[in-house]
Amino acid sequence: MRTVPCEGIGPVSALGFGCASLGSRVSPKRGRVAIERALRAGVTWFDVAPSYGDGKAEEILGAALRGVDVAIATKVGLVAPPAHPLKRAVAAIARPLIAAIPALRPLAKRLRPAAAERLPLDAETIRVSVFRSLERLGVDSVAMLALHDPSLEDIANEDVARAVADIRDQGLAARTAIAGAAEICTAAAAQGFPFDIAQVANSPFDRGLRAAAAAAPFTITHSVFGVTGALSKLREMMKNDAAFHTAIAALGYEDPAALLMAYAFAANPNGVVIASGYAAGHLAANAALASRPPDPGLVAAVDRLVAASGASGGQGG
Repeated sequence: MRTVPCEGIGPVSALGFGCASLGSRVSPKRGRVAIERALRAGVTWFDVAPSYGDGKAEEILGAALRGVDVAIATKVGLVAPPAHPLKRAVAAIARPLIAAIPALRPLAKRLRPAAAERLPLDAETIRVSVFRSLERLGVDSVAMLALHDPSLEDIANEDVARAVADIRDQGLAARTAIAGAAEICTAAAAQGFPFDIAQVANSPFDRGLRAAAAAAPFTITHSVFGVTGALSKLREMMKNDAAFHTAIAALGYEDPAALLMAYAFAANPNGVVIASGYAAGHLAANAALASRPPDPGLVAAVDRLVAASGASGGQGG
């Protein structure tokens, strides 16, 4: 696995393991198996948050990584809403059936709790959230603490900035981050907000990385396939536009998922790309791509083809 240097943390894997579904769509048992598989593949960056896995991801991840020297990144700002005990029990029973029968996936959404709830950010809320995350993870500190989708008002709040700086100064997190929109990262940098890492979505259809990279010395990207529907868009373009398909194939990619991952590593060659790693085949494919030197010309070539097709979106970059 290729590694990248992250100041204050050390070398970390170019491929990160995303824990958004750990404990909700992905059972604890299946999650632990996937985490062990990721460790064997060389993954050393694990991305989690208090809201992930309907509030269970941090505890599951912490148990799976007990005694393992890796970088754990967590967040503050969103929490999982309380789930009704009966609904939680039914969801646990239904999970194996849903995993085996994809047609039942709409049922999973109905069994899930409501969307994550936003916390009003202030110094005490941040401090309490951090200590609760550390307790669930079973660690004394994390590699990175990020504000999770903060608003412009949050990053302009001096108490919030001071609380984030205190977390870093007290050694509870080696580095602090903004995990949100690229324009928030840019505004935070302009205001001197204490963060070292920008974490943003990035794909050929959502190019926020350039602005984020100008705002922070280290970058993490996510949503390689989702959010703006990058994978489905690319599949449709390759299916319906023969010239586009031919041009993409000429770059050496017939599989749109492989192209998007290769694009992600090429766009962020000195940072971390987060992806789901629960399916063994997907993890192996992503780890193989992460082990190759990033293709310096791929981003410009794909961006040019997507722009020519009229399908580009998101922020320029």
